[in-house]
Amino acid sequence: MILKIPDNLLHAAFFFVDIVGLSDPVMSTNTQIKKIKLLNEYINDCDIFKSIPKDEKIVLPTGDGMAIGFLNHLEGPIQLAKELHNKLKKYNENMAQLDKVLIRIGCHSGNIFVVDDVYGNQNFWGPGLILARRTMDIGDADHILMTSSMAESLLELSDDFKKIIHPLHDYQIKHGDVILLYSIHDKSFGNAERPSKGLFEETKSISYSQRTRKTILYHNVQFNLQLIDQESNLLKFTRNYEFINNSEEPIFQVVNRIVTTVDKTFYALKVKAFEENQEELPISGINVDAPYWKEFTIKLNQPVFVGENKKYSITYTSEEPNKNHENLFLINSEHFSVRFIFPTQMNLKPRLYAIPSKDREKRLLNISPNKKQGVVTQIEWKKDDGIKENDIIRLEW
Repeated sequence: MILKIPDNLLHAAFFFVDIVGLSDPVMSTNTQIKKIKLLNEYINDCDIFKSIPKDEKIVLPTGDGMAIGFLNHLEGPIQLAKELHNKLKKYNENMAQLDKVLIRIGCHSGNIFVVDDVYGNQNFWGPGLILARRTMDIGDADHILMTSSMAESLLELSDDFKKIIHPLHDYQIKHGDVILLYSIHDKSFGNAERPSKGLFEETKSISYSQRTRKTILYHNVQFNLQLIDQESNLLKFTRNYEFINNSEEPIFQVVNRIVTTVDKTFYALKVKAFEENQEELPISGINVDAPYWKEFTIKLNQPVFVGENKKYSITYTSEEPNKNHENLFLINSEHFSVRFIFPTQMNLKPRLYAIPSKDREKRLLNISPNKKQGVVTQIEWKKDDGIKENDIIRLEW
């Protein structure tokens, strides 16, 4: 059976923009009109907008902004957003607050349909345009927000986008749908603050661990802690996981949790996930971004079928000002190990403790660690009897 693509179906990368605060009753009609005209002029003057032929883009005025669809240029919205932000930044520098032109932008790549309006004129409607609008609606002034599907496509296109495309959080949009949004920014453009509108936090790790207790068998868990800065006690954490699928259903994603002793955002932790071959895995959901703990969902590149073995890892950076690190386990693992890496000149004497769930008493682990010494010292403890759910491991140095 051959599926016929409708003649009126188009795919585009959408840029949806509006002016923040344009309906403020304090603002005169003349000021409102002036801002709309200025936005139109600045967009029309952007190099990326001028360089793309009319038949390769769709322009839909919306009153206080506009939607632009790039038919053959996935990177068009992000390039236009950056260029427009830089133009408006210069304009706003010497303007009074009420006269500044502040915008918010939403980007999404998807399908739309060409439809005729009541007068028989060509118009456009569809999920690509709608989701770009709902993404924009989450933002505040200077936000450039993007759906995860578009962000992942751009991140695959070029490593340069990794410098400006950052995972933000899960957000609830119209009809109760929850989507992961990305924020586009660097020091020169965009807004690095997390918008509060629609913020959706729902922990999944506890229910996930309970649900997968019989379906996922963790064969090995390894924690590596590398001390990067002695003064701040900044560490790079690498967690390696190996599991087997014991269920009848394929596994498409895994849920992980990070607890910190300092108040840092998910973005500030620089969280990344990797396949065994070091291919980066997409983070498909940020379920919780609370001050001292994060929970996120990792999408596996391929489903893990019954009986199959899977390895993946996560990395992040955080300070441990009290010179210790604790972790409460929500899973069982047959084998467990901890490796602590630090400059040899620091002459540290790290100790590893277990705090079992049955009595919560801290006990020094009676394990002889493996030690390698050079410019840096590596000390590794291997716990061959594994780790139990709700147990705590504590490393002190």
